[in-house]
Amino acid sequence: MLDKSKVIDGILFVNDKNINETIKFNFYTWTELIKAILIKYAGKSEDEVNSLISNSPIINNALDGYMAAVVRCHETEYHLAMLIAYGEQYWLKGISSDEPDDYFEWEEGYRKEHNLAEESFEFSD
Repeated sequence: MLDKSKVIDGILFVNDKNINETIKFNFYTWTELIKAILIKYAGKSEDEVNSLISNSPIINNALDGYMAAVVRCHETEYHLAMLIAYGEQYWLKGISSDEPDDYFEWEEGYRKEHNLAEESFEFSD
């Protein structure tokens, strides 16, 4: 289960193979955006979202180090939300893997409206 005290932005991970490679994981922003996607695009209630998030290895294992963050940054929040809502290969169940037409405008507005970071992941090398 997710420790709520760890749901913050600005978590810095260092690549143990190259200390000059880091990733700043805006974990709070990332989880809040995934929650909002689950409500808006998957039609889940707030209670359902809280249960899904609490039980999701995608979320619960996200802070397991540099590689865990890197793996998650390669997928969009939309895709991860659909995985959480509908499971592996959700696109074979008739759920589109493409973001809805309004998605990117909605996401940008949601981030601004809720004072979230502009990016969920920030790299330096």
